Amino acid sequence: MNLEDARGLVVDGQLLSSARFDEYQQGWLDANRPAEDGEGFVLWLVDEGELTEFQGVAVLAGLSGPYQLGPYRVHSRIKAGRLGNIYQAEQVEFQQPVSLKVFPTTIAIDAVQSARLGREARISLQLDSPYIVKTHQIGRVGPIRFLTLESLSGETLEQKLNRDGRLPYLDACQWIQQAALGLAAVHAQEIIHRDICPGNLWITDQGTVKIMEFGSALDAMSYVDTVNEESPAELDPSDEVIVGNYSYMSAEQAKDPQSAGVASDLYSLGCTFYHCLTGQPPFTDGNPVRLMLRHALDTPLPLAEFDPEIPPVVQDVVSYLLAKRPEDRYGSADEVAAALAAINPVAALPAAAPVAVGFLDWVQSVDDDLYGVVAEEPQEPELQKFVAWLSENVTDEEE
Repeated sequence: MNLEDARGLVVDGQLLSSARFDEYQQGWLDANRPAEDGEGFVLWLVDEGELTEFQGVAVLAGLSGPYQLGPYRVHSRIKAGRLGNIYQAEQVEFQQPVSLKVFPTTIAIDAVQSARLGREARISLQLDSPYIVKTHQIGRVGPIRFLTLESLSGETLEQKLNRDGRLPYLDACQWIQQAALGLAAVHAQEIIHRDICPGNLWITDQGTVKIMEFGSALDAMSYVDTVNEESPAELDPSDEVIVGNYSYMSAEQAKDPQSAGVASDLYSLGCTFYHCLTGQPPFTDGNPVRLMLRHALDTPLPLAEFDPEIPPVVQDVVSYLLAKRPEDRYGSADEVAAALAAINPVAALPAAAPVAVGFLDWVQSVDDDLYGVVAEEPQEPELQKFVAWLSENVTDEEE
C-alpha cells in the first residue's frame, strides 16, 4: 500500500476530507517519509487521532469506509466478548450514538449460540433500569445478527481491575451497591443473570455501574431456547458452553445451572466484590473442578490481609454474600444494596444522555416479528466485504 492507495480507502471512504488527507500527506512527506509506506502513514493517522484504531485496522485490511451495518455507521470496537464484540456506532439518519453487539455468522449453525442469542434478545429487551445496559433493538444485516444498545462510554469493571488492581473500599462499595440495584431490577422480572462477574459490569464515564450480557440468563421462557447446554453430567467442566464464570460461580450453580436462583447471583456478586477489594477473586485454580471444590469448601482469606483499613462491616457484607449455603446469604439484592448504602450512601445518578425522539419512534416502528432492523444483503462490493470482515473479527475470548 502506498499513499495513493491509502487515499483511495480513506478519502473515498469518507473517513477524512481530501483537504485533511492532503495536509497530513504533506506533513508525512516533509518528514522525509516514503510515499510507498502507506501502511506506516495509516498507523500515523491512528496515532494522531485522525482515525480510530478500528478504522486503521479496517483500512489496512483493504476496506473502504464508510463502515455501515445497515442503518448504523460503525466507529470503533469497545469490548471483546465470548459471544460477540461490542462496537461504538451511530444511527445515521438520526445521528444517534449507540453501541452494537455483533454476533458471529457461525451463530446460525451453532445451536447453543443461536439459543443464547434468542435468550439474550428476549430478556434484555424486557429490562429497563439505570443500572442495566439498555437494549433498544434486535437487528439483522445479511448474515449478521446484532443488538442495538445504549451508547457505552467507559470500560468494564474487569478492565479497570486489570489496570488498577484492588480498589479503594468506598469505591468498591459504591459500585457493587449499584450492581445490586441492577440485580434487584433483574430479579423483580423473575430473571436470574447467572454470569455476574467484572467483565459483565460496565462502568460509565460518569461512574455508574450497569449490568450487561444476558446470554446466560434464566427466565420462565428459557426452556424454549435451551439446547442441552446445561447437563453437567454430560459436559466436560472446561467446556465453554457451561453457564457462567468459574471464578465467580457458586457451587450450587456449577452443580445444576438450571436450579440457579437469586442466591446464586448474590454469590457471584460477592465474588466480584471480593475481587474489587483484594485485586483477585476469592479462589483461584487452573483446574475448574478443583476451583469449584474450593468454592464449595474453602473460606477465602480475610479482607484485612489485603488492606487493614477495610472496616469489619465490609467484611460482614462479603461474608454474607459468600456463605456456602444459599439460605445463609442475603435474601435479596435490595438487602445487599441497603447494607452497602449504610457504608457509603447511594450516589446521585447523572443525567441520562439524550436520545433522539425520532430514533425511539423509528425503533418502535420497525418490526418484522423476529428482528427489529431488516436490511437487504448489502449489494455494494465494499459493503459486502466490510460486513464479512466485521463478523470474522468477532472473537471467542474476552480481552
